[in-house]
Amino acid sequence: MARTRSKPKASTAKEPTPEPPQSTAKPLPPSTNNPPKVFVLPNNTSPESRIVTLDNPANGAPSRYYFCPSKGFFEFTRIAAPKKDCKSWLITPDRASKDISQDGRANGESAAQEADTAEGLGGGYLTNKADMFLATPIDLLFLILPALAPKAAAKQGDKQYFLSLEDHLDALASLSRQWKVLFSQYPSLKDKVERRMAAVCDTVTAGDETMYRVSSEKLTRVLTRKAERMCAQGLPPSMEERFIKTALEVPIMNVLRSDTFTAAPTPADTPAITDTQTTTTSTLTRTESEISTTTTVASQTTAATSFTSTTDDAAPHSALSTPPEIPHLLRLRTSLTYLTTSYLPPTLRTPITSAPDPDFTPLDTHLAALAKLRAEALALRSISDNISRKRGHDEDEGAAMEREEKKRRKEEEEKKKKSESRAVKQLKKVDTSGMRKLSSFFVKKPVAK
Repeated sequence: MARTRSKPKASTAKEPTPEPPQSTAKPLPPSTNNPPKVFVLPNNTSPESRIVTLDNPANGAPSRYYFCPSKGFFEFTRIAAPKKDCKSWLITPDRASKDISQDGRANGESAAQEADTAEGLGGGYLTNKADMFLATPIDLLFLILPALAPKAAAKQGDKQYFLSLEDHLDALASLSRQWKVLFSQYPSLKDKVERRMAAVCDTVTAGDETMYRVSSEKLTRVLTRKAERMCAQGLPPSMEERFIKTALEVPIMNVLRSDTFTAAPTPADTPAITDTQTTTTSTLTRTESEISTTTTVASQTTAATSFTSTTDDAAPHSALSTPPEIPHLLRLRTSLTYLTTSYLPPTLRTPITSAPDPDFTPLDTHLAALAKLRAEALALRSISDNISRKRGHDEDEGAAMEREEKKRRKEEEEKKKKSESRAVKQLKKVDTSGMRKLSSFFVKKPVAK
């Protein structure tokens, strides 16, 4: 029989799929390698203010500073948001300053957009970090100290010589090229440098010229006055908690509870009760028919057996009291440590920390006593922990014997398993549920009746 094939259906023309409407939103530009940052600058500064790059006095690394001819130098303090908080800055150009008239608004807007594009902001910028840089004043003295105490003289161990003002300015210019530019553009800056040098330097006069050499005693006095101002205004709460309160915390020594039994008290062993106080005792008398309760009042001089218990917990007391001048000395030392580590060159830190004035001997003595008390408290705590972890006396013998027996059985089983051969181990895996034991073949046959 001939095979027949059905005719294919006529293909219908497919309707064209409508294209989705294109979005009118502009795509975001890619992130830049040098994103803009948020700076908080001082108010009412000179129009000639600028950001300069100078060496950090503490480590010698190039750092940015804000310089105003009338107000001096400012350092930038980075204020960062907590890492757990997801925050950002939306930076947009200031269009309020654009002079846009009502008639020429379109022309003004196009001009503003061109200016924004030239600044690199476009319509705005969104930073992925909420950091900002706050400009705070810095003493000019700290910026010129690296030139007053060069590292070469400290390495060679030679005594530093008196140098003129021009020699020190040349040393500053050699450290950073921008010092030379500032001195040439602002001659008044030289006078400010000379005044700050005179505050920390010994001076001699050679002819008509004054020579300068840094003095550790004068520098210590200047830093001490700055530290005193820091203490007067109060340290930040974080520094107060970490460096003052925690360091001066005295360990608490508790009195242990104790029970004492006193029999037939004598006049010398009088209880802690006044003459007017009395002790009420209840005597329970049981009879055959009923139980009667009689209350008697006994005076203090009753010659009877008494039981004195001191089970009340004694109030915790500290073994050492902090003198009132110790917190101030610790705050002063903390402030001096912060100033020396943040603003002084390494060659000047040792003379400042080893200076006899101010005298921190009472603070060192008190801190040493605190360290000794903490060591004793730690030792007592470890002893009490060991005692609390010990087992009770009642279960020591029985529990110990039971543990020894379990340990012995476990060792015997492990030893027996190791001595077994491979064939025995394989025979143990055989299913013997339907098999008779070998001993059943050697049982006597029961006598037939």
